[in-house]
Amino acid sequence: MRPTRRGLAPLAATLLPLPAAAQDAWPSRPLRAIVAFPAGSGTDTLARFYGERLGRVLGQAVLVENIGGANGAIAARAAARAAPDGHTLFFGTVSTHAANPNLMRDPGYDPVEDFAPVSLISVNALGLLVRADFPARDLREFTAHALARPGQLNHGVGNAGGIAGAHLLAAATGIRAEQVAYRGTPAAVADLLGGRIQYMVVDLGPAVEHLRAGTLRVLAVTTAQRIALLPDVPTMQEQGLAGFDFASWNAVWMPARSPQAAVARLNWEIVAIGGTEEARRFMATMGVASSTSTPDWLAAHVRQDLARWARIAADAGMAKE
Repeated sequence: MRPTRRGLAPLAATLLPLPAAAQDAWPSRPLRAIVAFPAGSGTDTLARFYGERLGRVLGQAVLVENIGGANGAIAARAAARAAPDGHTLFFGTVSTHAANPNLMRDPGYDPVEDFAPVSLISVNALGLLVRADFPARDLREFTAHALARPGQLNHGVGNAGGIAGAHLLAAATGIRAEQVAYRGTPAAVADLLGGRIQYMVVDLGPAVEHLRAGTLRVLAVTTAQRIALLPDVPTMQEQGLAGFDFASWNAVWMPARSPQAAVARLNWEIVAIGGTEEARRFMATMGVASSTSTPDWLAAHVRQDLARWARIAADAGMAKE
């Protein structure tokens, strides 16, 4: 199977005049920001970055609530069932809105009908991550090492991006390894450091401090181009996997039927924040690209990515659980 291209053209939304109705008394109390993954995850870091800045401009605190488990599905259910009064935000990902419906028999929510899209916030490259003492220095050496040990290596996954990335890598190279699932990426990174798993295909935010400390290494990135965080790390394409181009993404929603004025105001503020040099620099340190959108663009993208993930799951033989 050829690696699946991500088909995502990040959109930097343009600030449009904010309708007067969107400038009314909303919000009238602190906002609840449900985050689909545990503290320390990339999604959590982005939610706290945006939450702090949204709190300043909206005049109300944004209270982050991490609800981990089930690849983000538990948090998505909580957000879908929250009162649609404009005071609940959901920081979700490709996992919650494209992968889960294709990987779970019943995720407990509808990614289209149960949410009001607000804006994309980032596009995330993944990296093939190993411990510093792993005996391979690049993708070719890694592949040779793994092929010589079929079924003997363990790899960790903390979200759907990691699941798909690892499946795509296995399909492209023929390697076979045991998958170990975690409630979130930080726990998987901890086990990688401890030697209980041997590699991960992962979003890089939770691993940045370990990369800087030299305890972990990245052998390849999954996107077609190298990333600013790791300019010396070649892509999988550069190392022989023609056409390999995969990324995940983060976005913000409200519960379905939330006030349109609240959605419009929140979109306006997120686009303003995401377009700052501060946001671009901050996200670059996590290995992600700041990228915002209109609500309509996000809605269309979710539908497109649901179809793309159906193909990924089918091609990689990922049965629903």
